[in-house]
Amino acid sequence: MGRGMGLGPFPQQALEPIPPPPPGVLRVAASTDDGNGLNARISFRFARAPFLTIVDLKDGKAVDSRSIQNLLAAGARGVGVAVGQWLVSSGVRLVLAPHLGPNIMMVLSQAGVKVEMVPPGVTIEEALRRLRLVY
Repeated sequence: MGRGMGLGPFPQQALEPIPPPPPGVLRVAASTDDGNGLNARISFRFARAPFLTIVDLKDGKAVDSRSIQNLLAAGARGVGVAVGQWLVSSGVRLVLAPHLGPNIMMVLSQAGVKVEMVPPGVTIEEALRRLRLVY
């Protein structure tokens, strides 16, 4: 089919949505090379990174973080769209990434998810400090 739509059904059930964040909490997502929570390093890839790390922020502090193995990373096609839809359904409002492909950017943009470009290799905690989201 082209344009990231793939051929046949895509295993979107591989990543179950996580419950939405509580009121007043900003949910941030980043693609990471490891599953070390706030100490995880930002990956140079996004949708095909080995882990997706989710951080909940409230009042300038991380109140929760979790790294989830990205089971969609090995998909043949449509990975960007599938990961973008999963992020939106999980309540993510901000994405940290070195760059994004056009398909995932479209999904996030249409859902009103903000994207901040950060260099690969820095930890999530450092990226959040640079963006002045945590103190």
